[in-house]
Amino acid sequence: MLRAGIIGCGGIAERRHAPVLNTLKGVTLAALTDTSTDRLAELGDLYNVPEDDRHTDVEDMLAHAELDLVHICTPHDLHVEQAIAALQAGAHVLLEKPIATTPEEADRIMAAAIAANRKVAISHNQLWSAGHRAVRRVVEAGDLGDIFFVRSEGFSARHVSGRGINQDWRTQSGAGGGGPLIDNGYHQVYKAIDIAGAPTRVFARIGRHASDIEVEDTAVVLIEHDSGATTSIQVGWCAPAGSIRADEIFGSRGQLRVGGESPLRIYSHDRGRWEEVDVEEEGHDELGFPPLVQEFLDAINDDTDVPEAMTAAASRQTLAVVVAAYESGRSGQPVEL
Repeated sequence: MLRAGIIGCGGIAERRHAPVLNTLKGVTLAALTDTSTDRLAELGDLYNVPEDDRHTDVEDMLAHAELDLVHICTPHDLHVEQAIAALQAGAHVLLEKPIATTPEEADRIMAAAIAANRKVAISHNQLWSAGHRAVRRVVEAGDLGDIFFVRSEGFSARHVSGRGINQDWRTQSGAGGGGPLIDNGYHQVYKAIDIAGAPTRVFARIGRHASDIEVEDTAVVLIEHDSGATTSIQVGWCAPAGSIRADEIFGSRGQLRVGGESPLRIYSHDRGRWEEVDVEEEGHDELGFPPLVQEFLDAINDDTDVPEAMTAAASRQTLAVVVAAYESGRSGQPVEL
């Protein structure tokens, strides 16, 4: 039985990490760390974590809990040091996205994993979601032809508040490393890379227009891919009434639309009409997280490579796009990757 610990008992740990670790076979949630004793008590009581294994200090948990793996669910700026500490303590690590706030920090984590001979995975969970798996099936079958444009739009009224002591860390430049682009838009970037290929150049307009926060509230990003395709991403915390989620993929033979009147629809030039695409059922708010964690556990138990799409290297590539977009937003110029 693998013993797992969680660092950071905020909303994402409560909604996904703790329930999944409590449900999957072959793993037990053995320890928790958080600076809030209230959050430790709430999750600890809910998942029967012994009081002696509820810690307010990361190093204390790593020294005493005898863990096989650690899930890190803290603000972005804490990822690098906490991941390295867990790896050096002999634990495998699953990090909430993004891996860190800079590619250089990601490099430090990867070097620590190699030195410790431990595995690192990043929560690119939406690649494992039922909806994205269905998208991949359509693309791989060639039903869209050659992909030339990906459009992804996601606006909300504000950021998701935390559940711990600092509930607004996502709006703070130090803790978050940016705003909606590095937080919400990060998912959009790695999904676009999965569909359109490796990124080669980035251009962005980024600003703060509707919010009194430290970071941007609006980002518009263009990504050029080595396949010749282009991605357009719009993301923000600037829509007081919310907005209609829009995700579309355009190919030489047709068009795929995610959301709207049905979960997934395809329009092909040959048929000349919209048709629904079958999407597997998925639990509420799972968004691919249970199968991602299961594949990570399988890699640990079988001592095999972590699936490429959740590797630290894949997250570093996604983070490099985000960092390049911020640079482009400041300079007004495209950035080569």
